[in-house]
Amino acid sequence: MADMTQKGEGQARMRAADRAAMMVEEADRQINLRRSARIAPADIAGDLGISRSLIYSYFADPSALLVAVLDRHARLLTDAGIEQAVGHADFISSMIDCSLIYLDHVVDHGAAIELCFRDKWLARNLDGTMRTLGNSIYRRLARQARCELNYSVHDALGVVQILQAIPEEGARLVRNGDISIDVARGLCRRLVTASIEELRPAA
Repeated sequence: MADMTQKGEGQARMRAADRAAMMVEEADRQINLRRSARIAPADIAGDLGISRSLIYSYFADPSALLVAVLDRHARLLTDAGIEQAVGHADFISSMIDCSLIYLDHVVDHGAAIELCFRDKWLARNLDGTMRTLGNSIYRRLARQARCELNYSVHDALGVVQILQAIPEEGARLVRNGDISIDVARGLCRRLVTASIEELRPAA
């Protein structure tokens, strides 16, 4: 009898986890559809055919839902090896591998990361795994850029942020059907390499 009770409780918890995941995935879909992180729980509830109060029983406010969306993306990027990608001895190798993982991620899972952090208020106020992961990746890449390119800390971070636009644009073209993923990956590799080489100080 105890085993049956534990099984029932486990199934209930699983169903609850599935419902939360469903809400997160719908929020993610709407972010990409609207090209904005300013989404409303009421819209998510309407599309899922559930009550708005049910969403608030899982997520205290829209910010908590966005954090859950970004945390999902952080897990996917971590599983794809992005933390290991920035561990090369040279900046070009780290930036290329990081960019290719991010390119593939946006093609497969959408641009919620970019769209959330494009909003300055959200970028300042959203905490969670994605912020921690993103800051760590940025710092490690910027440290390499500063050492190899002889830039200030501020300028090195700016270089990394500008280079990040290459995989983002490549992924957008792939998702729009303008280029293939193979072409996007090749362009990403070449553009990142050429950009960094152009920024190297003269001998």
